[in-house]
Amino acid sequence: MKKLLFITVLCVLVHSNVCAQTNTLNEKEVAEYVSFINQNKSQFVKISLVDMHSCGIAVAGYFFDGKLVYINANADDNNELEWVKQELYLYNDTIVRIDCKILTAELAQYEQQYFADTSYIITFANSITFRKWGKEEKIHKKKITPSVQKFIDELLTCGQYMKRDLYAVVQQVDSLRFVKEMPYIGEYGINGNLSACGDVLFWKVVMLRDNAIEALIDKLDDTTQTAAIVPNLGYHYTIADIAFSALSEIIHNIPTFELLGVSFDKDGCGYCAYWHYVNEGFKNRQKFKAAVRTWYHSNQYTMEWVESNDFETCDCSRVVKHPNGGHFEVQ
Repeated sequence: MKKLLFITVLCVLVHSNVCAQTNTLNEKEVAEYVSFINQNKSQFVKISLVDMHSCGIAVAGYFFDGKLVYINANADDNNELEWVKQELYLYNDTIVRIDCKILTAELAQYEQQYFADTSYIITFANSITFRKWGKEEKIHKKKITPSVQKFIDELLTCGQYMKRDLYAVVQQVDSLRFVKEMPYIGEYGINGNLSACGDVLFWKVVMLRDNAIEALIDKLDDTTQTAAIVPNLGYHYTIADIAFSALSEIIHNIPTFELLGVSFDKDGCGYCAYWHYVNEGFKNRQKFKAAVRTWYHSNQYTMEWVESNDFETCDCSRVVKHPNGGHFEVQ
């Protein structure tokens, strides 16, 4: 069993060829897989859907190597008397378990904010297993009646919607590979047109704001070369460079050179020290990525949104409004 669990984990994390032989998990294997995800999800790339979602509020998806493995969603269903929490676990992009908790206010004690809760665990293995229990009830299996099947189908439908929207964020960040021109200091835009300050694809990713922060950090060692040219230095922007520029528009005053471990004017040309360092070798990009990730996780809860029209990558503010109307700063 331990060997099989190792193979299961290996499949989802490194896409091993042995997956073809172990694509279906039984109920115990699903439980072990869920335990593994819960213990390690802090190491995965988190993408959030902060805005109201049709199936939940503050939906968060966790990705590893581009695959969605876990979704967490809360919702009040526009009803202050009921609150729903969903956790969905995905194996090879397929939902294998849904943990759902519904808390409903007991009207007689509503003023004391007392909630009675009902929990469900639905496992999709060799067959569907449905379990339901309340505050004082012992866990028990429940027959899949038509009403239960309808409840399961609704959860699965919402899960597919959330999965679709989370992957849409990933795809938008992936579109950075098609950027042909980047904004740069000294560029002012034309007649208030933001697209005159770099490629519109770049700004669409910037407009994802905090939904895409961790996805952008995950790109910081992607050396895929784009068509965008670095003015005066002869380099082409890689996806990693564009991702960091987008991140810098979302979060201002990132201590770039402190995280690089080099001085701003190391080679006597100011910001060119960044370009020289990251292009010296792949290991430098990996070190920078790790440093940015550590910095972000250390400061994310002290960041505040600042309303402004300041741009980090160009001087467009003279003629163009910033698409986000502000940025995050560490306070």
